[in-house]
This record gives sequence, structure tokens and C-alpha cells, in this order.
Amino acid sequence: MIMPIGSGATARLLYRHKAWRSRNLALALLLPGLIAVPLPVSFAQTAPVVPANRLVDILAPRPAKASRVDLDILFEVNKSTVTTAAKVQMRELGNALTSKKLSTIKFEVVGHTDASGGAKANKILSLKRAKEVRQYLIRNFGITPKRLRASGRGEEQLKDTLRPGHRLNRRVEIITLRAKSAQLPAGKMKQSLSDVLGSD
Repeated sequence: MIMPIGSGATARLLYRHKAWRSRNLALALLLPGLIAVPLPVSFAQTAPVVPANRLVDILAPRPAKASRVDLDILFEVNKSTVTTAAKVQMRELGNALTSKKLSTIKFEVVGHTDASGGAKANKILSLKRAKEVRQYLIRNFGITPKRLRASGRGEEQLKDTLRPGHRLNRRVEIITLRAKSAQLPAGKMKQSLSDVLGSD
């Protein structure tokens, strides 16, 4: 038998189960569709591989500032060996650096670590990682060694500051080195100026 909603027994029953209902049934009764919606992922574990043609555009020299890209060339903890998964990104990088647009430009390969070790040890480890990537590019893509300079920053520039020990911090950054502008000797400059203006 269903009691009228205004009866005392029904009121007491609703009061007795108020906390339970609000905690367990409110969403199910009022917003049933909400239960089926998955929660968003708070942080992506790995970034997509950046293709070679995109890297060419990013690393192309610019007059205002140095071009750079932070790639997820990941390493295991306390190791300088490139992971198998990271070689996919390294192949794209090698194809970009040997492209016609970038084939004569010099780059700096910068290694980074997480903050799980000592600062001095991390500095050394980051340099080893940068050298490992440099050697991979030279060995597999025939890049002239003088085009690539390796350096290590250790834990100085964490990619994920909220999780200093996370694997995303163990990465490699590629920076385009700006070419030094060639300056003509004073005599040559005067000669060039006279050529432009014409002589009497």
C-alpha cells in the first residue's frame, strides 16, 4: 500500500533517509545522464609525436628570437639510453634537421632531468642524454658533428613543476643557433658604398 505523500509516516521515512538519499541517490534520480560521463584526464602522459614538416617550421631561423622546441624524447630514471618509443620522435627530428630548409643550420641539443637526484649528478646526466641524442642523429642521419652542440641543464628547467619527479621532465630540447652576422672590413665597406652611390 502506498501512503499519501502528506502522511506522517511518509514524512518520517523521508527524514530518516535524507542523508543517505542526498549522498547516494541525488544524481541517479535527478541527473541520470551524468553518471555515464567519464571524468576528464588530468594530465596527458605523453605528447603526440611532432612530425618532421612541423619541426621544420618550428626550428626555422627567426630574426627576433631563437627558435626552439621541447620534445618528449624520454629516458628511464638515472639512464642516458634513449627509449625505444622515443626513437619515433628522434627519426622525425633527424628528417627535419636534414631537410633542405634546415640542412645548413646549427642546433643545440639540451638535456633535461627530473628532480629525483642530486643537482650535480642531474647536470652530468642531462649532458649525457644530450650527447646520446646528438650521436644518434649523427650516426643515423649523417648530420655533420659541427652542426650539433650538446649541453645539459639538469633539473633547472622542469617541464612539470608540480611533479618534479615525473618522467616528462626527462626530455630533450632543440634550439636553433643564430648565425653570426658577417662583418666586412672597413675598406670593403667603403668600396661597397662607393659602388652603390657611384664615383665622381
